[in-house]
Amino acid sequence: MAHRENDRPVTSALGLRDRSAAGLLGLLLLADLTLIALHVSLKTVGEPSGYTFDLGIDRGYGEFFQYVHTLWAGALALLLAVRARTAVLGAWALVCGYFLADDWLQLHEHYGVVIGSRLPELGAMSTHVGEMVWMAAVGVVAVVVVGVAHARASSEWRAVSAMLMVLFGVLVLFGVVIDAVHSALLGIVTLDLVLTTIEDGGELVVMSLVVTFLFAVAVTGHRPQLGRRLARLAGVRQDIPSRDTTHPVAAR
Repeated sequence: MAHRENDRPVTSALGLRDRSAAGLLGLLLLADLTLIALHVSLKTVGEPSGYTFDLGIDRGYGEFFQYVHTLWAGALALLLAVRARTAVLGAWALVCGYFLADDWLQLHEHYGVVIGSRLPELGAMSTHVGEMVWMAAVGVVAVVVVGVAHARASSEWRAVSAMLMVLFGVLVLFGVVIDAVHSALLGIVTLDLVLTTIEDGGELVVMSLVVTFLFAVAVTGHRPQLGRRLARLAGVRQDIPSRDTTHPVAAR
């Protein structure tokens, strides 16, 4: 079956045809954009004057809202893992749990200093390189755990897992890649506002998408229809019908 003209792949994939999921995303994005706007206002005109409106600081309002994002995502993934008895959602719940612990306990900053202390030849970059080494090691473990569980999951839950891979991949782009660029360009003051807004604001928006997607899967019965290439990479059978019956779409 061909896509109808008004079919939108992103809407279909995230389960936004259901009004409750679309409404949740709208509210989350409104909160994200408000925090981003307050951050930009603080940096450009000095209002609101509280430093906690700065998205780039620890324990600021933006970071606390990200804690809530991550907690909700982990709780929804765990709910699905228990309800459907599928290990792959349990693995994703562990990933969310690590992200929450890392943000709250500042694990990569701490171990970045520890690892960086053994790389004195790198000078001022030693701590940053140490953080990258730590995050790479954690990333390898996460990929192995999720990958093994994904390979053993049914086609239905592989499709859900594949969408989470895409979303968390975008999250890594903002949180790791752009963060690395930002760290390398810290001396350029004029770029700090732009890069902080892109990095931390982007993370907020992506986690809103993650929460909304898991909400749609857990509450509305949504199951994503993947494009052919992604379905092939994820090992998903494309003849499995979607449970999102509000507006069924065939896989591309």
